[in-house]
Amino acid sequence: MSTTIVGFAISMIFLFLMFSAACSAIQEIVANIMRWRAKTLEKGIAGLFLSEEFKEALYKTPLLEGLCSPNALGTLSRKPSYIPSATLAMAILHLAQDKKMDLTSAAGALPKGDPLARTETLLRSILRDSKTFEEQKGKLEDWYNDSMSRVSGWYKRKSHMTLWIIGVLLCFAFNADSIAIGNAFWNDPTLRAATTEAAMEYVKTVPKDGVARSEAEAKDSFAKLNEVRRQLTTIPLGWCRVSSTTDTMGTCWPNLAGAKRVMTPVAVPLGDPRRVVGDVSGWWLWKLLGISLTALAISQGAPFWFDLLQKVANLRLAGNPPSTTEAEKSRK
Repeated sequence: MSTTIVGFAISMIFLFLMFSAACSAIQEIVANIMRWRAKTLEKGIAGLFLSEEFKEALYKTPLLEGLCSPNALGTLSRKPSYIPSATLAMAILHLAQDKKMDLTSAAGALPKGDPLARTETLLRSILRDSKTFEEQKGKLEDWYNDSMSRVSGWYKRKSHMTLWIIGVLLCFAFNADSIAIGNAFWNDPTLRAATTEAAMEYVKTVPKDGVARSEAEAKDSFAKLNEVRRQLTTIPLGWCRVSSTTDTMGTCWPNLAGAKRVMTPVAVPLGDPRRVVGDVSGWWLWKLLGISLTALAISQGAPFWFDLLQKVANLRLAGNPPSTTEAEKSRK
């Protein structure tokens, strides 16, 4: 019984880990396409300096313009997603000099009606009692680094919400019903053993973050998705339409094994969690509950499930009897 429980736990954790990794990869793809990091940073800088005008001028300084990447036409218009604090501090001081700001006196140089007057007041407060350029640069770096934690919080909240939405959609698309799949894992020793073996092999071959990849694919989110798809072929996922409760043939979607003809009739055993029969009265309540449980679980993130999988896998390995070779070594 203990072996069954551990195998069941490993199988379920592996399911949650794979879906969490898929959600993270999709979220990264969306974030890169929409340039969320760069836009969040730009919005944050505008808020930090209390001025849209100062932010626009700051991005046009040579120091920050050099961090921009070219667009399809070769123009340096793609704003950076990260700005080093030292670079930003120097850009601020140079821009303040160009805009004739007085950052050391009590009154300042810009009139109250000037759109940059509030920014000048802010910078004077930050740089109070600074005597040299290096002191001013250091204070600006410290202030920027402290302020970036708030901007990072904006991005994390947005990312978490996006991950939740992606998770719900992915669970519905692949019929990731924790109740039905868990029932299949518990009652089908062959399925449970195959999934457990895949999970154990995964733990041995992937890095700490729980995403298998080669060095060349380290930044390729599409490669991560392909790896997840390959791992999930051991788990019965998708929707299979059968004509009756006794029919063992149906058409399934999606097909994680990569078959060219997805809607070709395939064998769908009676206990398969993918089965969808014509009469679904009372069935959708349990289906929604099972999918919601999966979405809630994968919202914990891939690192959480990978760490848990490692712990449970070690527990399973600890329970295995030593091999003949190991026993001989111990006697020596």
